[in-house]
Amino acid sequence: MPLIRNILPRKPGRRAGLATMLLFALALSHAGCFLNETVEPYYGRVVVPSGQQFRWSDGGLPQTFDPAFAAAPPDTDLVRAIFEGLTDYDPQTLMPVPAVATKWEVSNGGRTWTFYLRDDARWSNGAVVTAEDFVRSWQRTVKLGELAPHTDLLANIEGAEKEPAVSPAQAPAQPAQRARSNNGSVQATARTSERAFGAEALSDRVLRVRLRQPDMNFPALVAHPVFRPVKLGIDAPAGKLSASGLLSNGAFSVAKTDNDRVLLARAENYWDRQQVTLQSVEFVGARDTESALAAYRSGNVDAVTNTALEPLAIKLLAPYADFRRATFGALTYYTFNTARAPFDDVRVREALAIAIDRDRVSADETGGATEPAKRFLPQTPTEAPKTVVGKSDMLEKDDERARQLLAEAGFPDGKDFPVVRLLVNRNEQQRIVAQAIAAMWLNILNIRTELVIKNWDDYEAAIRSGDFDVVRRGIVMQTTDELTNIRTLFGENYPGTAAANETERLNKPGAELSERNKSLGIAGRSPTTLPAIDTEAQALNDLSAMPIYFASSYALVKPYVSGFDANILDAPSLKKVRIDGNWKPPASPAGSNAR
Repeated sequence: MPLIRNILPRKPGRRAGLATMLLFALALSHAGCFLNETVEPYYGRVVVPSGQQFRWSDGGLPQTFDPAFAAAPPDTDLVRAIFEGLTDYDPQTLMPVPAVATKWEVSNGGRTWTFYLRDDARWSNGAVVTAEDFVRSWQRTVKLGELAPHTDLLANIEGAEKEPAVSPAQAPAQPAQRARSNNGSVQATARTSERAFGAEALSDRVLRVRLRQPDMNFPALVAHPVFRPVKLGIDAPAGKLSASGLLSNGAFSVAKTDNDRVLLARAENYWDRQQVTLQSVEFVGARDTESALAAYRSGNVDAVTNTALEPLAIKLLAPYADFRRATFGALTYYTFNTARAPFDDVRVREALAIAIDRDRVSADETGGATEPAKRFLPQTPTEAPKTVVGKSDMLEKDDERARQLLAEAGFPDGKDFPVVRLLVNRNEQQRIVAQAIAAMWLNILNIRTELVIKNWDDYEAAIRSGDFDVVRRGIVMQTTDELTNIRTLFGENYPGTAAANETERLNKPGAELSERNKSLGIAGRSPTTLPAIDTEAQALNDLSAMPIYFASSYALVKPYVSGFDANILDAPSLKKVRIDGNWKPPASPAGSNAR
């Protein structure tokens, strides 16, 4: 479910204040002013549409129709609707499920994956979707380099070395010349890298991918929008794709765009068309939170997601049955500078980590708008319990053990421990959280903390120079693939990439290309001085960083809408959505005063 996010609750300003007052007034008008009145079950009018048209206020209108350039919703939501990759996520379990590929095989210890494409996958013009389409699309994304916000997700593919950024106008329509070998496979005369590109079309229906490092969850990674193919060829335009004349291969295609909406229609040539219930999806533009909520309350939209809500607004909306909350895979965490003593001692790092009351931080310092993070990766619905050698798989608060570890490291009761320089970017919420954590370290370990608050550019510069003891970091997770998430968290190099460039890249806020996600930051640590960390178990044993909290996400969804499922990746499947034309409101309890 794409969700109303509250990644970092903000200090209420004029606009937020107006939204809060509006919501308060609406809550009173619906809930009534007397104790014997019953709150209305749903927020606003509930009028069941006559057809299968889904109207969606998704935090604005999509700004790109190109999988390579989609950074966050609503762009990624639109891309998921109109393009289909090798795999997709089951929106409830987040397990990878067949899409263009009907099956896949792994060999070479997780380094080689072979995908078998379905015969009936078609582009919107009726052309067959081939393995070569995927190869060309992925090479194009690599060629775009930093201009494509999620190019790094392809970095584990052989030959996907970092390329200098080129402008969209310079991006070639056909990024590589191809030739047939004697055995019929398609060979690349690689332009994206001097090394052979690791994605190879063995035939129109067979795609082989060679990875630098083993990844047993690679089918989950390729469900991400950046891996979805675009039609590149003689008839395809160069540069960034636009809605005009767009060829797509998903369940929906672009029907119309204007200043206040983007209209999608069920695709005629989609291989699984009979399983798609919706006839159309309309992305509805909204100027701000107030207009989005007003449209939902009046019954003009069926779902509202990705709009800012203040904590008071969340409390006012919480009683309504159509208001939803879920954990979102955006992690705020603290990283240690292990090049400095005493933070090079894992006992010190663990002591500081387990002295934090994460439940209190989430409940009090963030106003209940976050979820405590006692591990680095949010739990998925089908995940089996994890075993971490030597430690629990959860960072539970343990004051006694924290004091014992600190004493073993040579600092009994905090004696002679240096003042901790805790670096955070200038953000009111982060300041409050940092002060609370500093107070916990003082009360439990007798360790004092100097809070260093810097504007974003100075904050980044301090990280690059290592001018901190502990620093606040953040990541918006793009996949359930453990290897990708852990390597993004810890800034681990892939072979062949310059350490200095990789570290600098990971520290750039442009990874999300929006102010909202810029406030989270990206991991920064030097892979030249620290061992590789590829699993969550290793991360919890090493503790060169410690998780603090996950973001919460919110949505309003009309009760007659089904299949609009919540998940930690904010990855909806419009294929599953339907309008229940027979929906009826539940009967009011006898004697109820509900209006």
